[in-house]
Parts: sequence; C-alpha cells; structure tokens
Amino acid sequence: MKPPFTHHTTLLLDAMCFHAARRNYDAATQCMPAIRKAESDFNILLQQETTILERHKDDPDSSYNEHERLAITMESQEYEIGLAYGPFLQYLATVHILCATSLEAHINIRAKETLKGRFFRDFERISLEAKWLFLPKLLGIAGFEPGTEPFQGFARLIKYRNEIVHYKGRKEEWNRQGGVPSFLEKLGFTLAAAENSLDCVRNMITTLANQLDQATPHWLHVVEDGYFGSEFELHLR
Repeated sequence: MKPPFTHHTTLLLDAMCFHAARRNYDAATQCMPAIRKAESDFNILLQQETTILERHKDDPDSSYNEHERLAITMESQEYEIGLAYGPFLQYLATVHILCATSLEAHINIRAKETLKGRFFRDFERISLEAKWLFLPKLLGIAGFEPGTEPFQGFARLIKYRNEIVHYKGRKEEWNRQGGVPSFLEKLGFTLAAAENSLDCVRNMITTLANQLDQATPHWLHVVEDGYFGSEFELHLR
C-alpha cells in the first residue's frame, strides 16, 4: 500500500552559495598577511630609492649604477605583490558572484511557491533587482524601497557582480606604490565590500521572511549545513 504522501528531495542552492561565499571571504582574510609583507618589502625599497636619489641630486648620472640595481629588485618585488594579491582577488570576486547567485536562487524559490505556469516563466525573465521588488508586491506585503537599506546594499552587490561578470576592462596610470590599481575598490575587491555583500544576503532574506511572518532560514545562522532538503506532500482523499 502506497503511503498517503509523496517525499521529495530538494537542493538548497541559496544556502549552498551563501556558505561558499562566506568560506571565500574567510579565505580572503587569510591572504592579508602575505599582502602586507609584500607591500612592506616594496616600501622599504622605495625608501632606499629616495635615499639614493637625494644623495645624488646634484649629479643624477652618478646614481645610475646604484639605482639600476635597485630598480631591478623593485620590479621583482612588484611581481611578488601581484602574486600575493592573486588569490585575494579571486576569493573576493567569488564572494560577490555567489552572494548574487544566492539571492537569485532564493527569490526564484519563493516565486515558485506562488507563481505557476506562464506567470513564473515571465517572472524568470526579469532582472534580479526587479524580482526582489515585484514579488513582495505580488504577495501583498510591504517589500523593499530602492532608496533605503537593505535594498541599497543589494543594488551595490548587483553592481559589483555585473562589473565582474561583464568586465569591460579598466586601466589607469601605473601606481608607483607596487602597481596595485586603485580601481579595485570600484570592482568591490576589498574585504569591506565583500563583508557587505554577505550582510546583504542576510538582510534581504531576513526582511522578506519577517514581512511574510515566517522564520528566517536557519542556514543564515550556522557555519556549515547540509544542502539537501525534504518536502512532504500529503495526498488527501
């Protein structure tokens, strides 16, 4: 005899992406000692360069041999800075992309609970920001105001995600302080920006749950979790 219910297994993709983003943030923080050391070593060389140039300011040609050797060492140290930044940038880019993916998965899951057929297919076609604005209105709750938090933080996250995923190239004058471009901040490649993206996921999902008078998903409050969920559908006669 068949049981009077159907048991389904689901993948909690929103939770999985959020936890992966958090782990990448933690990994990025572990890169900071290597970055600080590489930059500190380069700054020592910069000070030595200043001393050489000051000592030979009345006869620049006389500093050539000494300065040339130092310049070669400085170039090598700039490369070391690049090596230190490499994984740091990868981790931070991944944080933003995964945070945006988590929020898209979550709002799609919420929408599928309510919207059926053509309504859900049309919902899938609109932008991520529009999904978070329109679905609460369809559910008859207050929703989000674009000019206030947490939606402002959400908009920044989407901006970072788009800058990374649709990167069109940036360039600026060579930075003498180790070659690190200042536009990294515009791409969200800072620990502060990555932390804000994680907070954005928590705040958007928590606000929506509160407005629906539902419990906040438990996976927002734990360090690790399983990502297979169970659903039971009771068959009433």
